Amino acid sequence: MDTSNVLRQHQEVLSLTSKISSYQNQQQIKEKAFEISLLLGQLAGKIKTHLAAEDKFVYPRLMNHPDSQVRMTCEKFAREMGDLAKAFNAYQARYSGAGKIEADPAKFLTDTGNIISALMTRIEKENTSLYPLLA
Repeated sequence: MDTSNVLRQHQEVLSLTSKISSYQNQQQIKEKAFEISLLLGQLAGKIKTHLAAEDKFVYPRLMNHPDSQVRMTCEKFAREMGDLAKAFNAYQARYSGAGKIEADPAKFLTDTGNIISALMTRIEKENTSLYPLLA
């Protein structure tokens, strides 16, 4: 199976998270809340597209793999991703506009650091432990 599309999506997600992470203090958050809200919207779109691709192409193939270890790895990743998707959706709702970002820039910085760390960990795990199973 060709994983180039999902790996490209990973790079796009990482690029957007890097841009969002470049705002590192409360003053920057307040001054650039609108730009950050646009980046968050783009990130949410990329993540939703990525999850749809995984749900349609990657996970069904791995869930039916003849090797039980592959199936177990896939099931574990699917459970973990469900939790991360819920956490990201809650984060997105909490900061769905510039006003919400500006309202508490310190909390935004903390929450953003946490969600970006979780996304980066997930992408790393998929790239090193899941997608090689498709080769």
